Amino acid sequence: MTDRSDPNRYLRIEGRQAELGMYIDALHCSWLDNPFWRTSFLLNDPRDRDQIHASVPHITIDLAKGRGLTLTAAPAPAAAAAAAIVEEVPADDAIVARIRPRRRKPPTEAELATAIADDAARTVSRLFGEARLGHSIHVPALAPVVEEIAQAIAKGSATMIAVTRLKEGDQYTYIHSVAVATLMMGLAQHLGLSKDDIRVAGMAGMLHDIGKMQVASSIVDKAGKLSISELAEMRQHPHWGYNVLRNVEDLDPRILDVCRHHHEKMDGTGYPDNLKGDQLSLFVRMSAICDVYDAVTSIRSYKRAWSPHEALARMTTWCGHFDTDLLRSFIASLGIQPYGALVRLHSNRLGLVVHEGATPQTPIVRTFFHIPDQQALPPEDVATATDPILRGERGDYWFGERWPDLYDEIMARTVEPEPPQWRQVGTG
Repeated sequence: MTDRSDPNRYLRIEGRQAELGMYIDALHCSWLDNPFWRTSFLLNDPRDRDQIHASVPHITIDLAKGRGLTLTAAPAPAAAAAAAIVEEVPADDAIVARIRPRRRKPPTEAELATAIADDAARTVSRLFGEARLGHSIHVPALAPVVEEIAQAIAKGSATMIAVTRLKEGDQYTYIHSVAVATLMMGLAQHLGLSKDDIRVAGMAGMLHDIGKMQVASSIVDKAGKLSISELAEMRQHPHWGYNVLRNVEDLDPRILDVCRHHHEKMDGTGYPDNLKGDQLSLFVRMSAICDVYDAVTSIRSYKRAWSPHEALARMTTWCGHFDTDLLRSFIASLGIQPYGALVRLHSNRLGLVVHEGATPQTPIVRTFFHIPDQQALPPEDVATATDPILRGERGDYWFGERWPDLYDEIMARTVEPEPPQWRQVGTG
């Protein structure tokens, strides 16, 4: 994470003041106006400088990694021409590589998603650092990264979600916040909410765990089950976060609601206020699902992550924890089917999800019924990367009262994965 402890290290300037040799820490513009696929880099290409001059209102530069602002008059035309001539003089290969790097191939979808996630995590880290020091936080700083995520998930959220699964050490809280924001925005988009609501959902996801800055790092980063006293302190973080955010001017009240209530449950057994049912807003119900899903599917050094299929299958069995209708919508928004789900394939066969596949969206399905012929088939494990899933189906619709017995028969050869060793659900 970027160290923000030195207040003199970072300088915000106008985009037209950008100069070669500066290290760009942040570009303050919308995704649509951003001419680059990354937002932190050493500015060493005149063409990049010119693009910033033309389209980026403001930038923040890192004075520890690059040059500062030159407060001298612009060179005379003759001097500029001389400088241009010098640029053409052959030089040592290493210098040329630094000054004029070779063009790279267009970034892949994964590279773009990683750059967006890294930029978002840095921004969250800064805001959380301000909260830790007791300073007022500048929430508008989140707007550009929320916009970047919104544009990314408009093309499909799978890659953005995938790059946030690996979380190490003190990065966990920040990357987890980015992941929850991504999941909430994807769900909001699936539900058909407005663009403004989608972005508020993203802001809420980014800030939902800001109260953890008041919890001892030894507790937040503990690899294992929390003691009773540690759990009690951890459970204060929604209250502490709410106290931080309620002093932020013009903050959407739904963000405050999510920060305080993302650990509430539909049956009233959550915390800190034991709200239940209709007392829980739509955004709170969304955050409860997204928060837990990311926690159990995250790769940590001390636990095995649940696969997306396993996580969704288990979450559907937790009676009273989630809004069941919203959980079904969440599953649909991911395009991932739980273990044991009945699905229809492109080949018009029905089957049950039994194993992970090449991606979470392409699991192994055990087919057993051909719809056009209305005939049973010998069970066969099929890779849905080559025979895609069309949609989920209801077993009782197709097979009536005999569905439970048929389900057990088809699933009999499936070995359920061992659950990961992790601390209580809902403590993070």
